[in-house]
Amino acid sequence: MGNSDWLGLVVAEHDKWIEIIHTFGEFDYAEDLVQESYIVLFKYAKPENVIKNNKISRGYMFFTLRSVLYQYYNKKNKIKKVSLDDPEFVLYLENIDFIDEQKAFNKICLLIDEEIESWHWYNKKLFKLYRDTNLSIRGIAKETGISFVSIFHTLKKSKGKLKDMFGEDYLDYKNEDYERI
Repeated sequence: MGNSDWLGLVVAEHDKWIEIIHTFGEFDYAEDLVQESYIVLFKYAKPENVIKNNKISRGYMFFTLRSVLYQYYNKKNKIKKVSLDDPEFVLYLENIDFIDEQKAFNKICLLIDEEIESWHWYNKKLFKLYRDTNLSIRGIAKETGISFVSIFHTLKKSKGKLKDMFGEDYLDYKNEDYERI
């Protein structure tokens, strides 16, 4: 699959990527950030990481879009110098909570990913397959030949383990106690 082929599949779902950027709280530059993510994918991504079984990995796109957004905020915050009287600075101060929220969310995601990496290969592969693809438990069972019951119980135990380990962090995130994470 050539670069233009797989990238065309990604671009075809452009509106979905805009919606993801909107869920991050960015509305003004959503279009630009999605366009920037296409450039990042073209330059650095391997097609097999983005497209799996002729479907776009939504997890991969989510993290790519989030990364582009963080790079945008880092550049914006490092380069731009404004006075305290500048109206843009007031707007920036209003967005600090959003940036703290995104940092907290990113920290939880990284902690979860580290925990998943420490799991037995079977549990790790099944969980990642379920999380990173559009496949249901039945779809995974059909594709892999693993019984539905085995996948169901593995995912149930995996989710329970993550909930036990990171449930308090998630509640802190929901209650906007970002410093406790």
